[in-house]
Amino acid sequence: MANSRKSPSLNKDASAPAAFERALGTLLARVSVCAPGIQPSIAVAYSGGLDSSLLLHLVSQYAAPRGIPVRAFHIHHGLSPNADVWVAHCQAEAARCGFAFSAARVAVDSNDKRGLEEAARIARYNALGDLCRQFGVPLLLTAHHQDDQAETVLLQLMRGAGLPGLSGMAAFQARHDLLGAGVALGRPLLAISRSALEHAVVQLGLRHIGDESNADIRFRRNALRNQISPVIETHFPGFAPQVARAAMHAQSAQTLLHDLAMIDLAQCRADPQDAALDLSRMRLLSAERVDNLLRHWLYQHKVQMPSTARLDEIRAQMLGGASDMHPFFDFGTVTLHRIANRLELHPNLGTPPEEVLALQWQGESGIDVPQWHGRLVFDSTAGPGLDAGVLRSTPLMLAPRSGQERLKIAVNRPSKSLKSLFQESEIASWQRQWLPLAYLKTELVFVAGLGMDVRHLTPGIGITLRWVR
Repeated sequence: MANSRKSPSLNKDASAPAAFERALGTLLARVSVCAPGIQPSIAVAYSGGLDSSLLLHLVSQYAAPRGIPVRAFHIHHGLSPNADVWVAHCQAEAARCGFAFSAARVAVDSNDKRGLEEAARIARYNALGDLCRQFGVPLLLTAHHQDDQAETVLLQLMRGAGLPGLSGMAAFQARHDLLGAGVALGRPLLAISRSALEHAVVQLGLRHIGDESNADIRFRRNALRNQISPVIETHFPGFAPQVARAAMHAQSAQTLLHDLAMIDLAQCRADPQDAALDLSRMRLLSAERVDNLLRHWLYQHKVQMPSTARLDEIRAQMLGGASDMHPFFDFGTVTLHRIANRLELHPNLGTPPEEVLALQWQGESGIDVPQWHGRLVFDSTAGPGLDAGVLRSTPLMLAPRSGQERLKIAVNRPSKSLKSLFQESEIASWQRQWLPLAYLKTELVFVAGLGMDVRHLTPGIGITLRWVR
């Protein structure tokens, strides 16, 4: 817990601390709403720089009289020869404020294809999220300020970002993808200018460190901050607050799009218990609403956002392609498929087994088959089924298709090739490879997705097979 006597005081009428106190009070209230019953506690992402040093001080002034536990977290990237000195400085300052301190070391690959800046950011947030969960802290504070917000929006603009990117950073995020579950992110300095923070640090006489990499203009944000922003400021004085205001407008518009996507998602679900989308209902929407719905739906399922060009292609093929086609789009971990009149996301499972797998049934209700990413269920039936005694004494063999198999799924229907039956059932080719065949001795008795072969069922109480994934 912070000890206010160990830190210099700051005039309560000053703009920075007053704005901070209001912002932090709002953040804590939102955490209480999002996670009722959780004891309020705070973690500060503390680099030791000017911004986070002021944040640490302001948190100590706020938390001490309210009895709020605070921890300071520092991430050691190993990218600077001064990194060990920074850890020692941060630990000493956290102790002076009366805060518990923890440092985590992360390894950043300088050859990461995402770039050093982005790789370091991802590693930093991942580590901060882990520390918050380790110590049970529901709210992490960072020292992002108004000028940071303006830089973020300008960088996103240069990338051709849409509304989510142009919205910049939110003051509060109940969930941040890089922090992970159970940790909210707050930015209580986001409405305060860098110059106001600098003035407050000088007034308080706070000690802070300087990161030499901030002057390296090979990094885009540094180039924008040190070379481009001063030129913009010359021609557009006070531009940062205006850009930050534009970000707020974009956030409002994005909120409306999110609400519209929720409405469209509810109307276009193929089934209330199913994640799939109904294409016939989606075709009633404008192209813009379809795109908005797809982005929202993909984001919900943690799928990497497609580019505008790829989204156009998805919409064209999924909504406008011939009904007998089965288009799909690979997103790495999952694949987007059109099956009949539905859009479905399925995990990329790799290559199905090529070897035959023997299963010995001993009366259980089902047997997990991880090699095939499914479960074989054994149902008792009063109608025709497999003889339970035979099943107990004879291994059931699971195998992939060879191409010549035939199945008779009803007494009043002829046997047909599996290819024909799969086509009649509208089971796409990519699904078929993950539907194993079950043999008793040399007889094909069951095909996942299609059913039992009636020629091998006996009257009376027996066992039927069912495949679930």
